[in-house]
Amino acid sequence: MSRFFKRKKKDDKIGEETAAVTKEEAVTETDTSKDEPAATEVSEPVPEGRGDTIPYHDSIQDRLVYMLNDSKMADGLEGTHAFELEFMAMGERFWIGKAALGEIETKVGKAADEDAHIRISNDAVSELLTAATFSTFSELYLQYYKTSDAGKFIKIEARKPISDMNRRGYARVPVLKLLIGAAR
Repeated sequence: MSRFFKRKKKDDKIGEETAAVTKEEAVTETDTSKDEPAATEVSEPVPEGRGDTIPYHDSIQDRLVYMLNDSKMADGLEGTHAFELEFMAMGERFWIGKAALGEIETKVGKAADEDAHIRISNDAVSELLTAATFSTFSELYLQYYKTSDAGKFIKIEARKPISDMNRRGYARVPVLKLLIGAAR
């Protein structure tokens, strides 16, 4: 008979453990059910890597203007910032600039008072145009700046003091920081 009571005690302990686990699962289920309505109220998250996709452009000039007008890539570019960058790419000289409290504009030809002159080889331009995201564009841009190969290079010549350009926003705006930041 003592065996019978020992078995009964073991069975009771197992039953209590099972009941405790069931109670924990019930509490967890009720907690997640409270969170589910809140999750449906939030808009769908953008799949990783797709949020900063750059659309196709047929010229580097169009791509740079797009990036300077994008809220994420040009984050921190305020109305009071002014800049002027001259580029030489695909056999064409053009400049992109912004006056204080003005819009971003671009013109073909030589700039009058540029902050920096940037030369981009034809092969580098074609690869920069195929970059689907800003991070890929940045990696390629820095790669061609750091390791200049024959036919694939980016040369940056700052024409004004870096400290002056930093005060005007070059150190805060991701695109501007990328375009001339490598020259620092």
